[in-house]
Amino acid sequence: MRRGQSYLLVTTFFLFLWGCGKPIKVEPVTFSDEDEVIRESEFIVLSDRRVFTVMAFMNACGYDEEFKGMQMHPARSRVREVLKEQAATHPEHFKKWKQYYNKVNLSNFHYQTFALSLSADYPFRRIRPDSELGYPFLGLRLADLPAILNEFWETLELEKVWAEVKPIYVEEIGKYNFDNMESHLKFTWDYLRMERRDEFVFISVPNLLEQYYQAIGSKYENYWYMVESPGAGSHSLNIHEYLHSIVNPMVRARYNRHSKKLNKYFDAGKDLPLAKSYRHRVTYTFECLVRALDMRIRILLEDNPLTTSRSERRVEYLTKNGLALVEPFYDLLDEYEQSGKSFEQFLSLMLDMLEEYGKGN
Repeated sequence: MRRGQSYLLVTTFFLFLWGCGKPIKVEPVTFSDEDEVIRESEFIVLSDRRVFTVMAFMNACGYDEEFKGMQMHPARSRVREVLKEQAATHPEHFKKWKQYYNKVNLSNFHYQTFALSLSADYPFRRIRPDSELGYPFLGLRLADLPAILNEFWETLELEKVWAEVKPIYVEEIGKYNFDNMESHLKFTWDYLRMERRDEFVFISVPNLLEQYYQAIGSKYENYWYMVESPGAGSHSLNIHEYLHSIVNPMVRARYNRHSKKLNKYFDAGKDLPLAKSYRHRVTYTFECLVRALDMRIRILLEDNPLTTSRSERRVEYLTKNGLALVEPFYDLLDEYEQSGKSFEQFLSLMLDMLEEYGKGN
């Protein structure tokens, strides 16, 4: 069989499988528990039951990582204690759930992203299409997860567990500063010298059952979700996660032209600790550029020597431990700031100016 015919058959087969799932009734998400939501202008802060449930499920199935030197957040410690007690009462359920978790073998951010495609409360069901998932394969890989989460919620009476820790979440969402969110949003676009193009409503979600210093950004409907574990945000706009929505398409459009040069940086850093989450060359470049921009914007926002010193040490640390493009990009931001160009205009020049790996590295 000719290669073209073989490829067509394989593609058709997978498209057939893709359409075999249950149809999704697409509908807008609604947040009905008023004490779990704070709204102001284009910003929402949310105690998200979907994220709570999927993270409780992961903790129950063996996820126990924590950032080096940190103790688990009190909410996480308490939920894990309850789940440990429940495991003795429902051994067969826990065995089945762990088998599923191990078989699926996905990262935390995959689970969190998928959870945001569900209805806001139990019983959980898909309400957003695969095209919005960000990682389209999740629709197939996690097709059974809503039913499993519902079983998990019912069997362990998770409503009671949520009621116990909910005051901690409500206290956490009350710490967010909406004035800072608005000013940081404006500052970001001023720094980029670009007109804002999106019309997002921003939803910040504390994720207290995750290890410290983790965050994801994800888009559903016209919401830009920023899910933040303890220590990952400043109770303001998560500039890092928002920058991904701006930077990623711009880098993707230019990547092929500069791929030979950029790939050498990826190859140099890919086996080091901080690169483990970024296994694709393009997403690795996204992350390095966003980190550089985030550090620079943070320095300018706070405008004090201590922040500058800490941020520049952080740039060095990130670069040496796997994100090899952070410092080269960070250094080139000085050229950008002096150029007077918009960041979109400057990015092609920036990639042209980037030195070959090994020269000055």
